[in-house]
Amino acid sequence: MKNVLFPRFSDAHLWRKVSVGVLLMFVPVVNIFAFGYLYRFLRAPRYATDGGVHLPDWDNWGEMFWDGLRFVAFVVAYAICSVVLAFVAGWLMLVGSFGILHISWTVILPLALVLLFPLLFVGLMRYQRSEGIRHLLSAHHGTLHYAGFLWWPMIWPALAFVGLQYVCGVLYGIAWFVGFGVAIASFNELLRHYGDRIDERTGL
Repeated sequence: MKNVLFPRFSDAHLWRKVSVGVLLMFVPVVNIFAFGYLYRFLRAPRYATDGGVHLPDWDNWGEMFWDGLRFVAFVVAYAICSVVLAFVAGWLMLVGSFGILHISWTVILPLALVLLFPLLFVGLMRYQRSEGIRHLLSAHHGTLHYAGFLWWPMIWPALAFVGLQYVCGVLYGIAWFVGFGVAIASFNELLRHYGDRIDERTGL
């Protein structure tokens, strides 16, 4: 997180690029372009260098729209899995305690969002490498291995993302674009340092 938030960002147009994304994120349907921009930023090798992290340019809007739909599809799947996990965990607590411990799944949901957060980006990264959902599903072993290596360090960006949702409230454009942006930059930084080691250990 320190490498991401302080010395790593060296883009001279950082604030302009971020401002465009935040503004687009506030507009329904149009925010697909903002998600597409985030999807483009996730392509780590093109933007993370020893000289710092450079955000991609706002161009090729047609491709960005389709990339945004891909990103949204993964976010929806992540949200559904988080809700299911929270619901099942709440039900197990209730049954396991013979009705004494009753915790609503909505209370458990933030924890589920944090725990599944690393899987969202590992899944997106592996999908980008193959551009095929079939490969992603058939490579679940590799996906889980990647998540196992990156789980703990990605918990901190996950906590920051969930915290921003509560702090920003109606300013969800800031919470979503900045929250996802910092998380992606953190994920890229981890891959930059440990990607080759993970590939070697997993045999991928």
